[in-house]
Amino acid sequence: MEFPIRANNNPKFYRRFLYMGLGALAFMLYCLYDGAISYPSQQVRGEALMELSDGLVSDEDIEKLSAIPEEVHGEAAHYLLLAKLYAKGSNEAFNAAWEAEAEANGWPTEPPAKLRTVNDILQQYLMAILTFIAGAWMLITVWRSNGRWIEATESGVETSWGESMPYDAVTEIVKKQWRDKGIAKVKYQASGRRRTFVVDDYKYDRGATDRILYVIEQRAGQDKISGGPPELDPDAPVAQEAQPEELVQPAEQETSTANDGG
Repeated sequence: MEFPIRANNNPKFYRRFLYMGLGALAFMLYCLYDGAISYPSQQVRGEALMELSDGLVSDEDIEKLSAIPEEVHGEAAHYLLLAKLYAKGSNEAFNAAWEAEAEANGWPTEPPAKLRTVNDILQQYLMAILTFIAGAWMLITVWRSNGRWIEATESGVETSWGESMPYDAVTEIVKKQWRDKGIAKVKYQASGRRRTFVVDDYKYDRGATDRILYVIEQRAGQDKISGGPPELDPDAPVAQEAQPEELVQPAEQETSTANDGG
């Protein structure tokens, strides 16, 4: 086996982080739009509708309307009833006053779906901050992964970010997640401290990564492996399966010998 063996990062693995990061930033912009433009506008229109109802909408008008969800209370509940009253069109004076107010301010005549509050607006800004943090972390991860690699040499494993793991420093090779997730954790001692080097054949080129793990096992010693069997030599020839006639031949010989004996 020739050294060094280098496994470059797998762009397909990090591509999903790119898409998720861009999606998070797009959602952040959506939240900022709601918090800075849409919700304040809905708040002003909703409060204007509430003010217009004074003297134009009676308790009898409200009582004729259908019930609203139980979780809605106070001003929010009263606003929903006014919006239903407008949609029903049974109070012509109220509808005419609202349409005149909307036209004078350049608003749509359709009332907002709900009465927005300061808390609703602050919630949008909070969501924008959280999604920005998540999106930025994902995009930074993609940026940092560009050009990353791990490499097996004669003496140990080197990385593009400066980590170095000598084979003789390895204390354990944990393979519990190797079969299902392609992750092996190599524990080793460095400068008097216990460290863990992760071999991940999803993040890096799979063929080269598998060869690197095989080299680690051979150089560090298979007695240090836990949670799974040792890796097979990737350079060893693959054994050919026996042909069907080769499997049948011994049985035919046994039958012939039995007949001769009879």
